[in-house]
Amino acid sequence: MSTLRLLVAAALVAATVGLSASVSKPVVAAAGTVTVPYTVDSWHGQDAGPLDKATEEELAADLVLNRTYRDTDGSEADLYVAYYSQQRPGVSIHSPLHCLPGTGWDVVSNDTIGLDVGGTPQHVHRLIAQKAASRVMVLYWYSINGRMITSELASRVQLLSNRIRLGRNDAALVRIAVPVIDTDDAAAERRGIAFVRALVPHLL
Repeated sequence: MSTLRLLVAAALVAATVGLSASVSKPVVAAAGTVTVPYTVDSWHGQDAGPLDKATEEELAADLVLNRTYRDTDGSEADLYVAYYSQQRPGVSIHSPLHCLPGTGWDVVSNDTIGLDVGGTPQHVHRLIAQKAASRVMVLYWYSINGRMITSELASRVQLLSNRIRLGRNDAALVRIAVPVIDTDDAAAERRGIAFVRALVPHLL
């Protein structure tokens, strides 16, 4: 099993919520489907296969997207989206920051980075996780009502506000995992950011 698949198996037992600036399109379409194209600029995706039944039950997500994208230069990025139509006791998004250590991964770096997406300043959460010889860069955020959020506290505030103002508290975790090759974290980050910039305008 590849580093990327190991990460997916480890991190798919959870998801979360958070926010910062507006995105032009929501992750989930009105019909209730996660609509992300298989071709994202120069990146081409394929389904990574269904989750096992135990993982699906643990996640309790209403919609899940799990794909691997590859660029023309051979770069690889794993995309995972988990959508929850309603946050309620026992069913909510949990941060990869809390899930990875429980599955044997050591989080060696944890921060937030800023980047420009189509001329709009955005932020994403960045983790570097290590497990034996495998090392992975994880970029993730919480999509709430068409906005990107990185802070779990801010996400909870936003969800409460949405519930009071709009009568809804749905949210999605969007997570990208990029393998770190030859301990070159900077190169993995560049590949991850390139994929984020290509992906966000296509999130529908």
